[in-house]
Amino acid sequence: MIRKICLALAVIAMAYNVKAEGFAVNLQGNKQTGMGHVGTALNFDASSMQWNPGALATLKNKYSFSLGTSVTFTSAEFKGASGITEETDNDHRTPFYFYGSMKINNKLAVGLGAYTPFGNTMQWGNEWSGRYLIQDISLKAVYIQPTISYQLTDWISVGAGLNIVYGDVDLNKAINYGPLVGSATPIDGQVNIAGNNIQYGYNLGVFIQPTEKLNIGISYRSQVDVELEYSDADVTFSGIDASVAPLFPSSGVAAELPMPASLNVGFAYQINKKWLVSADVNFIKWNSYKSLDFDFETNTSIPHPAIADAVIPVVADTKSTRNWDNTTTWRFGTRYTTNEKLDLYAGLYFDKSPTNTMYYSPETPGSDKVGISVGFSYKLTDKLSFDASLLYNEGEKVTATEGNPAAQGIYGTEGFKGEYKYKGWLPGIGITYNL
Repeated sequence: MIRKICLALAVIAMAYNVKAEGFAVNLQGNKQTGMGHVGTALNFDASSMQWNPGALATLKNKYSFSLGTSVTFTSAEFKGASGITEETDNDHRTPFYFYGSMKINNKLAVGLGAYTPFGNTMQWGNEWSGRYLIQDISLKAVYIQPTISYQLTDWISVGAGLNIVYGDVDLNKAINYGPLVGSATPIDGQVNIAGNNIQYGYNLGVFIQPTEKLNIGISYRSQVDVELEYSDADVTFSGIDASVAPLFPSSGVAAELPMPASLNVGFAYQINKKWLVSADVNFIKWNSYKSLDFDFETNTSIPHPAIADAVIPVVADTKSTRNWDNTTTWRFGTRYTTNEKLDLYAGLYFDKSPTNTMYYSPETPGSDKVGISVGFSYKLTDKLSFDASLLYNEGEKVTATEGNPAAQGIYGTEGFKGEYKYKGWLPGIGITYNL
């Protein structure tokens, strides 16, 4: 009952490494971030390989490099039955990106990307009302993406990239072990879980330029199944009375979770020499996320006090319902070229949450979001530019319940219920070098 919740949080967090509304920061390039995260139909520089591998072969420069970082200022609020508003005190993360590409010849290009678009933190504190579900969680992820792209004709190119994803998660939650020692008053211990995993996937892209002014992009990112074996997660208990410590042995747990596939379609149109407009739509197949199932290497229990030959499980194999929905995200952006040195960016997006409000977890305060962004690029030289962006997003208030049996056992028959609100500021800077 204790570690099933902990590992659920870890696996959920790693699932956001692909394409999601919860922990996804989506800071893969300052130019694209400034335009509301559009990018499927853009071919600015080497960073295009992340949105559409097919665009890489259309770059005019033989060599292209782009690197940058951002700082995340995010927070979530919760208001429960008490009417008291509780807020996270999150650390500021600094996700980064680096891309490099080279044209082998006029038709063939290769590239390599390394980026951390899904690093985030959620720190609710040790004493908040939902501490038995989560106190804090920290997620770090690094994507390595080798890419190849080929221009079939003057107006169409294709590409493919291999996603090598390393994810690392660290989380803490409180344990009420009072009933195990006969106390009617809650007695809090703590459990820490730290795990990492490497998973693989791919993305494919087609980049179409039917006219000099119009670009059309289509990309597909595959589903990746996160599989944790018994040896992938370390669990440490603290503050537990010695009399019940044997009920919390150090052992492993196995679980599997699908990270959904996504299909992305984009359009970009150069209205005139100054104005470029672009739009993306992302279709994300979240309905593959039905439940979280956990197989514990060691199960423990205590004798039932009232029923002969019956036991009460403490650590037991479990199944947690999620039943998420497919989602669609709409993104719109524009670039205005003021002169030969300065480009200005602006963007807007609408991000639909996949979460089920009947099976809702406070480590992923998902809600429908609106994001607004601005940015600029300034050419320091003919080859080198300085890029900057600022993104603000805010989620709608959502009333939701963690209605799985584990939460009901802690918080009553209805589970942990309340109102959530999310917002975030994300400034970023970078440089681009084209040769």
